[in-house]
Amino acid sequence: MVRLILLCWIAFIPLSICQADQAINNRSIAMLHMAPVLAVELTDLDTNTNRIIKAMRLAKAAGADWVLTPELALTGYKFRHQLGTDWIKPGIDRWTQKLQKTADDLDLVLLLSHLQEEPETGQSHNQIFVIDRDGEIIGRHRKINTLPGSEAWSVPGSAPAPIALEGISLGLLICADAWPADHAQSLAEQGAQLLLSSANWAPGLYGPGDSWEKRVAETGLALLVNNRTGIENDLDMRAAKSVVVVPTETGAQRIFEHQSVVDSIILLDFTISENRLVASETINF
Repeated sequence: MVRLILLCWIAFIPLSICQADQAINNRSIAMLHMAPVLAVELTDLDTNTNRIIKAMRLAKAAGADWVLTPELALTGYKFRHQLGTDWIKPGIDRWTQKLQKTADDLDLVLLLSHLQEEPETGQSHNQIFVIDRDGEIIGRHRKINTLPGSEAWSVPGSAPAPIALEGISLGLLICADAWPADHAQSLAEQGAQLLLSSANWAPGLYGPGDSWEKRVAETGLALLVNNRTGIENDLDMRAAKSVVVVPTETGAQRIFEHQSVVDSIILLDFTISENRLVASETINF
C-alpha cells in the first residue's frame, strides 16, 4: 500500500508542474478595438468610461483575464484641440478611479491607455496604467516617442522597463514607441516575455508599415497591438488594424489582424511561452 501511494505521488508531481506552467503561460487577452468619442466636454470622458466598463463586463463574461485599450481611450487622440488641457489635474482622475473599481468588482486586469499629470513635476504623460484585479495601479508605461504638435501636451517618458503581472514579465509600448528598435530591444534585454502595445496608428504614408514585424524579429517576443477604429476630424481610423505578430525561425509573422467600422472586443487565447495563438473571437459592443 505504501509503495502504491508513493508511486501515485511521484506520478502526480509532473502533472501538477505541467498544469501550473500552463496556468502561468496561458492568458485570455481582450483588446478593445473601439472608436473613443473625441472629448469636447468632460461628459465625453464619462461616455468613454462607461463604454469601456460595458466592454469589460462582456470580456469577463467571455472568459478574459486581461483587458487592453487603444491609445488615449478616454479622451480620443486629438482632444487638445477641442477640450484643451486645463482640466488635467495632478494624480489619478475620477474616470481612472471608476475603472479601477470596475477591475476590482470584476476580478479583471485592465491595461488602460489614458493620461496623467505627475503631482511632483506638474508634467503630463501619455501612458498605460496597469490595474490589477484588486483595482490597484501596479505599474505604468509612459509613451517615449511622443509626436510634436498632436502630443505637445505630453512629456516623453524615460527608458521602458518590464512590469511583473500575474507571473508574466510584460513589456509595454504605446503606438510610435514601436517605430525605433531600441525600446522593444531594451524590454527584451530586461527579461520581458511578451510585448503589448496600445495604438492610435492610422494606415497610409505614416502608418506602421512593417515596424511591428521588425520589432518581433529583433526581440524574439510576440507583440499584440490594440489599435482603434472611427473618425476624429481628419483622422480616419476605420482601416486601422489590431494585430498579433509572433517570431518565426526566419523572422516574424503576422498571424492575426482585425479591422472594423464598429466597436469590437478581440478575445485572444494566447500561450505566451510558445508564442501561440490558441483561439480568437470577436464580439461587437
